[in-house]
Amino acid sequence: MRENQSTKRTRKYIDRRTLLKTGAVGAAGLAMGSGFASARLESNDEPLRGSNVHTVTSSGGAEISEKQRHEIRTRAVRDYEQKNGRSVDAIGVSKPQANESNVVAYAYGLDANGRAHSYVGLAGEDTTRAEMQSGRAEALIHNRFDRRVSELSSNIKASEQQVTTMAGGTVTDTENMEQFGKFDLEYASDPYGVVGMTNYWFKDTTNSSEADAHAFHTPAGYEPGTQAFGSEYKNDWGRVFHRWNKCEMGNTNLDYGQWQPYGTKSGSTTQGYSVSVSVGYETGYATAGLSWSYSQPNVEVVDESSAYNTYNQWHLKLNSDWDDDTRTNFIGFQPSSTVSTDDWESSMGEKDICELEVKARFDNGYSHFRRLRTWNTYKIVPA
Repeated sequence: MRENQSTKRTRKYIDRRTLLKTGAVGAAGLAMGSGFASARLESNDEPLRGSNVHTVTSSGGAEISEKQRHEIRTRAVRDYEQKNGRSVDAIGVSKPQANESNVVAYAYGLDANGRAHSYVGLAGEDTTRAEMQSGRAEALIHNRFDRRVSELSSNIKASEQQVTTMAGGTVTDTENMEQFGKFDLEYASDPYGVVGMTNYWFKDTTNSSEADAHAFHTPAGYEPGTQAFGSEYKNDWGRVFHRWNKCEMGNTNLDYGQWQPYGTKSGSTTQGYSVSVSVGYETGYATAGLSWSYSQPNVEVVDESSAYNTYNQWHLKLNSDWDDDTRTNFIGFQPSSTVSTDDWESSMGEKDICELEVKARFDNGYSHFRRLRTWNTYKIVPA
């Protein structure tokens, strides 16, 4: 039987007030992610405030450890709670990984809604040749870091003006959904190029006790070595993956049409997209979804998704000649998908929801190429 929500909230207020008085912050409340819900601990009329953006960088190829990232999240959570007397009931956790790279820049903050805004910068080099170990990839991430932090700060400040549901990126309309968090990830590898993605995580607001809906909107981009490092490496292809088959919740359902771009498309295009999903098995259905639009150059998007196997894959192929601008400059696209799952509650503990990956191949035209790959696993964690 589901516990009375009022009783749960009352117990949460007492527990978190005690926690704040002692100055302790539980480890589960420090993971990267977004607030699923927040509880007001003290009654006042002051507007809610976001935390500062807390940061750390490394140098000389050293990696920022998970312990260091944990400390940054600790500062942000304490900052938010001290400013607002408000706790986060549950959070989303993102675990970033990439092949042959280290985390060299990290930033984290909570907006006025209690939702996370984070940036992870990874850098890698060709370690097979000493002459290629220039440190340029790390320098590129560090040179861009101030701008990334400024963007996070601006988003957090904007949330203080009106604490409400906020759409992300190019999303212009949400139906019974709210943004849970915004996760930026960049991976630079000298001399090949840069791959990156911004993952906006949405969850339905229908409060159904039977089912949840989750959505990820993933603007992904590819910057070839010709542009990033002045090398000979150009864009060849890119991919984005939404692996809902990694979800640990029951009844994960990816029906046909619950993702966009849907079906293989070719050519230049400017158009609007939308995805939706129905939630609620026994209490009646309610539609949740989001809409967005974008333009893309003369490319082919191959939809490699499988509703049967519960995953999405999109392959961005270039239709251009070798010297076309799309080969030598930044390109990208913005896929999204939604699923319905069983309803999550804190008694279930930590659960994986989805694994998101961005992948690219850069080619120098002389039978030498490099694939770059970076991915995140997103989890629900009770605070």
